[in-house]
Amino acid sequence: MILRYLTILCSCLTLLSFGTQADETVQFTPPEGWLMAKGETLPTNVQVMVVGKGGKEFPPSINLSTEEFGGSVKDYLKIVKSINEAHGAEWKDLGPIITEAGEGSLSQVDTQTEWGAVKMMHVILVRDGVTYILTAAALRDEFPKFYKDFFRSLRSLRFNEASVTN
Repeated sequence: MILRYLTILCSCLTLLSFGTQADETVQFTPPEGWLMAKGETLPTNVQVMVVGKGGKEFPPSINLSTEEFGGSVKDYLKIVKSINEAHGAEWKDLGPIITEAGEGSLSQVDTQTEWGAVKMMHVILVRDGVTYILTAAALRDEFPKFYKDFFRSLRSLRFNEASVTN
């Protein structure tokens, strides 16, 4: 069961954020009632992951990952496409998406896993040498059930200056 790999820490608040630089944070709004996975169970490039309740063993999830990258979004998408092709996944560039952080790239991946066919949508932004990837994933047959929540969370990606107190 995939949930054994995700140790659930607590109920999510309406906002998740983490520091990117000394003076800013990147944030997104997860679907209401989703749970946050414990940070130490996640890969090092995944900053935060929230998990919903699906009808099967593979739960729907949204994760925010980062990677240092000196190129453009277009350069990064070429790399993403080649990685997915190498793994036999079907990748599609869906074009631009307007998020609260500005314009990003929206893409979709369909892949086979041990739990069945999985669909993922990614919002990719490159800012100040860092790539931000907000990924929503669910079993392909359950994806339509979560589409509105996924899209709302993907569009909520934003940067905020950290509060400075004196």
